[in-house]
Amino acid sequence: NKYDGKGNFTYCIITDRETVLTFASKKVTTKTGKQHNKLYKAKKQVKQYYIYFHDQLLGGPCYLKISSYFPFESEFYFNGHNTIKLAFDKENLQYRMQDNAFTFVEDPKKLNSLASKVTGLDVESRIQYWIGRFFKFNKGKYSTRSKYLEHDWYCRQVEICSNVIFKSSRYCHNIFDRLLDKNSSIGLPDSLSQIFTSRPRRPDSKNTVRLFNNQACMKHWFRGNSIKQYNKGGFIIRTETTINNPKSLGSKLKKPAAYLQGYLWFGIGCNDRYLNCCADVDISSLSPDESDFHNKPVMDKNTNKIAAIDLRKDRQVVLLKELLKPKYSVFGFKTSELQSRLDGEYSNSTKIRYELKKLIARGVVSKKKGQSFYVVTKVGIKWIWVSICSLIHFVNPLISKSYKNDLNCLPSQPSKIEEACQFINEGLAQLTQGLCLSA
Repeated sequence: NKYDGKGNFTYCIITDRETVLTFASKKVTTKTGKQHNKLYKAKKQVKQYYIYFHDQLLGGPCYLKISSYFPFESEFYFNGHNTIKLAFDKENLQYRMQDNAFTFVEDPKKLNSLASKVTGLDVESRIQYWIGRFFKFNKGKYSTRSKYLEHDWYCRQVEICSNVIFKSSRYCHNIFDRLLDKNSSIGLPDSLSQIFTSRPRRPDSKNTVRLFNNQACMKHWFRGNSIKQYNKGGFIIRTETTINNPKSLGSKLKKPAAYLQGYLWFGIGCNDRYLNCCADVDISSLSPDESDFHNKPVMDKNTNKIAAIDLRKDRQVVLLKELLKPKYSVFGFKTSELQSRLDGEYSNSTKIRYELKKLIARGVVSKKKGQSFYVVTKVGIKWIWVSICSLIHFVNPLISKSYKNDLNCLPSQPSKIEEACQFINEGLAQLTQGLCLSA
């Protein structure tokens, strides 16, 4: 019969033999001559039943794998995109999909609310329905399976994706080429620990470059979990967190399937932090008065005057460059640690505390209450990054240029700025002629 895509419907049941960890028995004879069966662990070829079906509540194709041998290990798979698609159809909301990605949604807020409604208890109830339908040990009409023989369901692999959609495929390709270069720094253990909000263990992190539909795919591994980014379909940049080992991420996530919704929010948080690492920080991210706040003296809570941060001093620049490292914003630091790394510029910890006092008063660095422990804030990272980039690429070159005016005045050595302006004028003239524009 032709299937119309509604209700519960079984597509097919296929079998396969796979090597799995199971139990076997053998006869053991005791010293007294008595015989009994003994169970032992063994790896052996076992028949597996793959049952493919359509679930009316989960909204799409699913499969259930049941092992035919003790302990009857089972596996269930479903795609959350299909569940959201079914909810859109019920509410008559407009959307477009390509494969398993939403390329257009009439109400984006509704998409997030529908995703949050997919709970582990709902999914587990559907699993129990299909298990009760197929896992019966039928003999004739009735099932010989004991009511005490039930499965406990756990999350084995959960994938959470975030999509950035572009109208132009050419622009998407250009952006992704730049992101591939950016991924080399994101894959460092300290950066990955910031994305997964867990302390790093360097042997447990690695980076791989693979192909996905003939497109480059950057994948970073962290304690058995991973996060990857790839160009999907030419106009979608997908960031996807895969959680295989929730125990390694601390006590945030639990293995039982009932905690499925917690995986969703944790994965979205990892994707957001990854995308924030990809985003370039520019001066527009700071408020207009930010530079005055950092470059002028301020008063602390005790009305004591705190001197301004003076980037003309090399020792302050060296300190800020050191604080840009990801580990200082993730795990924090002590003055003794900074002193050991900046021994050439700071002979004692008193000088470091004096400079940190300026940063604390301006919110660049925060101190934990009752401890001699400091952490670089998110606002502080932005300000340090912009200040160092501005100093290296703008302030120092312009100051250096002012000392070379005499050489620039010679006809044989024209200014590079004048030469650059000449190239710009020539380019604009060619564009004007090519587009038939008139002044």
